[in-house]
Amino acid sequence: MRLILALTLCLPLFAADKPVPAGPLKAFRGPEGEVIGMVEVNGSKEMLVHFKNIGGEMEGQSRLYFFEDHGSGKKGVYFNKKKGSKTERYYILSARNGHWEFYNPARPSEIKIAYSEKETEKMKLEDVLKAYKP
Repeated sequence: MRLILALTLCLPLFAADKPVPAGPLKAFRGPEGEVIGMVEVNGSKEMLVHFKNIGGEMEGQSRLYFFEDHGSGKKGVYFNKKKGSKTERYYILSARNGHWEFYNPARPSEIKIAYSEKETEKMKLEDVLKAYKP
């Protein structure tokens, strides 16, 4: 009986590891065929981002980042990294008035990406969720 109670209480902790979509999946395309899929998750506080045709270690992966809507058309997708006693914020994606830029850690400059209805139709939410490994 105690085991059942303990498992019941811990179940939400296991469910929290799986991102819960809070909006539609949207795919964006870069100038050299890069494709980045984004879906707001977990009450729009985080963004699940899927990478395709970008090369490097992120290729084919989905990663979970923090998401912030600053208002006035400004949005940011970022992760925090501890440096000594300070925590620094690193943006991987940012938007201004609907225009997104991707900051690829493998390249020294940003890539402008634009919404692609064609890529959005090709990309499946189930595949993006399956590619996420916490």
